[in-house]
Amino acid sequence: MQDERRSGDVATKWGQDVAAAGFAQIPNYLLKINQFAAEDERLSSVELLLLIQLASAWWRKDELPFPSMKTLALRCGTSERQVLRALKRLEAVPLLKRITRKRKGIIATNAYDLSPLVEVLQVVAESYPPERRRTVRGPEAGGAISLKKISP
Repeated sequence: MQDERRSGDVATKWGQDVAAAGFAQIPNYLLKINQFAAEDERLSSVELLLLIQLASAWWRKDELPFPSMKTLALRCGTSERQVLRALKRLEAVPLLKRITRKRKGIIATNAYDLSPLVEVLQVVAESYPPERRRTVRGPEAGGAISLKKISP
C-alpha cells in the first residue's frame, strides 16, 4: 500500500536526481489551451512554451516571475528577438502583462503578471469542465476542496 501511494511521487516517477533539481506545477488547461481557442487565436509553440516557462518561474502568487529575456530565450531554444515577438503577442491577446522593474533606479529584468492568463484559464475551466474532477487538499479548507465552481 505504501508503494502504491508513492507511485505519484516526483522522485519515484522521474528519479531522485531529477526531482532534486525541482519541478513546476503547470495547469492542464494551459497545456491544452489551443484545443479550446478559436483557430485564428491559437498560440504558436514558442508562445505556449514561453507561458509554461513563465508559469514555472512563478512560485508565489504575490511574487511575479522575472526571468531575463536571455534566460527565456535559452530555455525556449530560440532567440531573444523571437521571445520579444511572442511576449508582444501574449500581451496583445492578453494573457500576460509586462511590468518594468527597477533596482536602485536602473531598469532590471521585466516582471510578468500572469493574472490575465489565470482569468482566461478560469473561463476555460468553466466552459469545458473535465469529465472527472480532482479533489485537492488545501490548508484553507482544512481538508478536501472540490474544484467545482461555487456560486455565491
